[in-house]
Amino acid sequence: MSHRVYKKLHGRRYAYEYESYYDPKLKRSRQRMVRYLGPCDRQGRILSEPRVRPESISSSFPVGSLVAFYAAARELRLQERVQQALQLDKVESARVVVLALNQATARVALYRLPSWVQASPLPRWLGLSPEKLTSGSFEDALSSLCHLTPEKTWEDRGLVLQHELTRAWRNGSREPSGAYYDITKQAYYGSHCPYAQLGHDERGTAVVVGFGMVVSKEHHHPILCRALHGGQNDFLSVSPTLEFLQGQGLKHLTLVMDKGMTSKPNVAQAVKAGYHVVGSVKGWSKEAVAYASRFPGEELERTENVVATSHGGAVYAKAFTAPLMDFPRLRIAVVENLLRKAEDRQARDLLLQELEGPVSKKRLEEVRAELGEVIVSSVGRRGFKVDPKAVEVERDLDGRFLLFSTDLALDGPDMYEAYFAKDAVEKAFRTSKGDLSLGPVRYRRKDRLDAYATVVYLAYLLWSWAERKLRAKYPERRLSEALRPLESLSWVRFGAGKSVREWNTRLTREQRDLLSAIGGLELLPATKSREKAGQTRQFLERKPVATGARFSGGSRETTRELSGPALAR
Repeated sequence: MSHRVYKKLHGRRYAYEYESYYDPKLKRSRQRMVRYLGPCDRQGRILSEPRVRPESISSSFPVGSLVAFYAAARELRLQERVQQALQLDKVESARVVVLALNQATARVALYRLPSWVQASPLPRWLGLSPEKLTSGSFEDALSSLCHLTPEKTWEDRGLVLQHELTRAWRNGSREPSGAYYDITKQAYYGSHCPYAQLGHDERGTAVVVGFGMVVSKEHHHPILCRALHGGQNDFLSVSPTLEFLQGQGLKHLTLVMDKGMTSKPNVAQAVKAGYHVVGSVKGWSKEAVAYASRFPGEELERTENVVATSHGGAVYAKAFTAPLMDFPRLRIAVVENLLRKAEDRQARDLLLQELEGPVSKKRLEEVRAELGEVIVSSVGRRGFKVDPKAVEVERDLDGRFLLFSTDLALDGPDMYEAYFAKDAVEKAFRTSKGDLSLGPVRYRRKDRLDAYATVVYLAYLLWSWAERKLRAKYPERRLSEALRPLESLSWVRFGAGKSVREWNTRLTREQRDLLSAIGGLELLPATKSREKAGQTRQFLERKPVATGARFSGGSRETTRELSGPALAR
């Protein structure tokens, strides 16, 4: 139920409409203002209606994720670093930052980017003139990252920027010297592109463009992102990546590579470049079988060899030094997963038991194919038999696989943790293809794709930096989950006469805590104008005049005009 409240200010009376409500947290009733009614006389008669009305609201922009990522960009001094690395002026560098923020948030097309920026608070934050923004200006921003020189050579300045930013975040984070490298293939939609080739992605065989990414071990910050030919085999991409890492001055890294990249030439080249490699042994050669069955179960399954997995389970890993892949000495770890060991044995024993009974011809072929080398040719009605020795070899290998490392100081658990932490780069690609929308790729020119790879690097750097800030306060929370409560946060512009005021919708406690953890709280008008004066709580409990929405804020110079009776002046 609502009622009127009268307040006196500078000798004049003003009327407000208040209502009572029950606060379940405090377990008592409270009062809140519904709307400002205007100046009144001693009898409570309204002398004039408030000027600001609901129809005066000019725009409302969803700003939650943008605040989070711009806070990361500001902490990284991204605009200044882009300006220095690419030798641009302030406005040109701001456009590059806009490309990264767009990739991390709205992902609107280039021709729609000017209108998106104009509706956002980015012109205020970055010092841009909205009327000067065109799609051509953002084309120029892409050209500043990569372009064809007058000498008809490609100049990829984006790699210079990636180098400078990698050096900057490494100096501030003190991360351990580990990196993960992987490649993803992204569908290409267009008529022609030098990088687009017939290759494989999650759909099967298709025209794709490749992207290679190197990320750091602990916080998964990007070290390198570059476009690759879609038809190129994964192991062929390792050589240019090593050259780039050397060019950046990154030394003493441990590179964790997937099976598709750990060929003998790649490992040899990495070692020659001064890097260590951790990888998985491919196939079951006689040498690999002998190494995997080296330790009996009772020797491997000891407390000192156990290592916890990310899914709450455990495996056993024990290392030794031996020759492998024509290298005289490599560190080799035998890893055993007891759950997988039991599953492998049960599956094989059930198949062997099925062979003893009546089996159709079609099913017999299926069982033989699943059992593999356990079945050998033999004289008789069936033409095959079970090889007991092969069964024993299989039982010794159940639940086991081999890892290798060129670093002879690593033990088994260390090698396991290093190798399976490689899901960091897979997570980076999942984030890039999902939350950051890496594809589908429609750029046709080589320079645009090279520039786009740097934009993806920038967007993922902002993402990983914001997630790092979030996890410093909420260790178990992921950024993708934290951004959902911020979706309802809007930046609102409304007119008051000839001027335009900027407010934000009222923050919930969860939104306030999340933005405080990420560092974006002070970017909002409410916190900028009121928190320093110590009036945040009282101010946020107010409502704007004559509207059904809840707003907070206003710029420092206009806050007094926007609060209470001043609206009627």
